[in-house]
Amino acid sequence: MLALKLPQPKPLEGWVAQLWREQRESDPMVHAHSGRVGKIAGLTAAELGIENVEALKIQLASQFHDIGKLEIPREVLYAPRRLTEDEMAIIRHHSALGALRLRKLEAVPILSLLEDVARHHHERFDGAGYPDRLIGDAISLPARIAAVADVYAALWERRVYKSAISHDEVLSRMMNGDERMGPAMFDPNVLAALKDAQPAIRRALID
Repeated sequence: MLALKLPQPKPLEGWVAQLWREQRESDPMVHAHSGRVGKIAGLTAAELGIENVEALKIQLASQFHDIGKLEIPREVLYAPRRLTEDEMAIIRHHSALGALRLRKLEAVPILSLLEDVARHHHERFDGAGYPDRLIGDAISLPARIAAVADVYAALWERRVYKSAISHDEVLSRMMNGDERMGPAMFDPNVLAALKDAQPAIRRALID
């Protein structure tokens, strides 16, 4: 009698693996950017003297900071032109959408950190950010780290609307400002740690 070869049941997918897979399959560009932001954030956190376990948590949260962009129409998110005010409002809504998406997951303590980073990574130290216009230390340290890492990665990467720029140019713009941003938007201690972590960041971003 032949034995039936039954398919083996697949192990239940954890929420981290689920998010990682959904992000990768839904938008590879968001996924690649978020992975880089996570690396930069983790290394910056370590440079700040944050202990290893907590730095890894910040890295994990930063890897999903843009999860809300999976809800944004592709034609808006990747428009190769200057966006209208209405389109910019749609883009800005991704931080709130990301926080809501994470809130629906299984309630484990670290998810509150992910939700906070997703919602507040566009807050600015000088109060000029969104969605809650928080100022200074009212923004959590993980969100302040993710904010710096997000800008660094976005400037360094090539996008449909811009060319890639060098690490030196990215750091110069963030430290000294340009026509679109100034250093006051960043926590100065986090920005200094980003600068000090440059050798490790450059090695981590080699594809």
